Amino acid sequence: MGLGALAVWKGIRSIERVNKVLIPALLVIVLIAVGRALTLDGAFDGIRFLFTPSWETLAHPRVWLEALTQNAWDTGAGWGLILTYGAYMQARHGVVKNAFITGIGNNTVSLLAAVVIFGTVFAVLGADMSQADVLARMQDSGPASTGLTFIWMPQLFARMGFGSTVSVLFFLGLSFAAFSSLISMIELATRAVVDAGVRRSQAVGAVCAIGFVMGIPSAVNLEFLGNQDFVWGVALMISGAFVAFAVLRYGLSRFRTEIVDATEGDWKSGRSWEVLIGRAVPLMAVVLLAWWLFQAATVYAPDTWYDPLDPYSVMTCLVQWGALIGILLLLNRSLSARTLRFSPNEAD
Repeated sequence: MGLGALAVWKGIRSIERVNKVLIPALLVIVLIAVGRALTLDGAFDGIRFLFTPSWETLAHPRVWLEALTQNAWDTGAGWGLILTYGAYMQARHGVVKNAFITGIGNNTVSLLAAVVIFGTVFAVLGADMSQADVLARMQDSGPASTGLTFIWMPQLFARMGFGSTVSVLFFLGLSFAAFSSLISMIELATRAVVDAGVRRSQAVGAVCAIGFVMGIPSAVNLEFLGNQDFVWGVALMISGAFVAFAVLRYGLSRFRTEIVDATEGDWKSGRSWEVLIGRAVPLMAVVLLAWWLFQAATVYAPDTWYDPLDPYSVMTCLVQWGALIGILLLLNRSLSARTLRFSPNEAD
């Protein structure tokens, strides 16, 4: 948090320069890992399992709902930090083009990572375990499946020439990818506080201090971390719905023609975009929100769904969401007035 505060306070140009090297390097390392994983004995059993459709499984709506949820989280759909990236984009970059590249690029790298993980795990465990046991081990690899990265990637690097060096570079690049996301989160909150009339240096200090204090419980308690991951992960559905609602209030056709499709040289979104934002996104937000609350009530905490202290109950979600929404509603009038009164340059 301290380094993030320094980067936002001083400017993020230096971090951007480093990331221009480390993030492509991370992609190169992933490609090298894919090549090495494919040469391991037994790896193709994992690859075959990964890409062989199970038609019976695909017939279950649950699979599609969970896949859609995962992709929403993975691509950052509904995240406030996307607004930070958007605020610093230049028109010539093209929002439609970049949105398309973000989705395709993200899912391509995810598939490559899946090839590495499945190939490595099946190569390491396949000789001594059945397929069902291997899959069970993967599901239980660390809290929130963190073991897939922090257990099995080192297993692969240990089987590579110069594996220690590649491992260091991989986790360094991964750390910088996470750090760049942290910077955008700090910047988003800082920008909102600055727009409310607070000096930038004070806003950065306050945002990072509060973020640090609020992050301590998650850092020392995995159950608390799981609770926050669940509560605010599901809340991304609400956030995405708010974005769609804001566009609807502005006017779908007007927003598309005046803002989205107004840039020369960018791809055109077309009228299909209006259908996606006006109908598909709100519908998906409602369905996914209902689905995860149903899971909380019937699977995660069926006997304590009403208990706000249960980390995965319906009530813990409603209480935390309600508290935040209540605070925002109380502050909304004064914040909007200050935002209209002060421009960011004046606040600086």
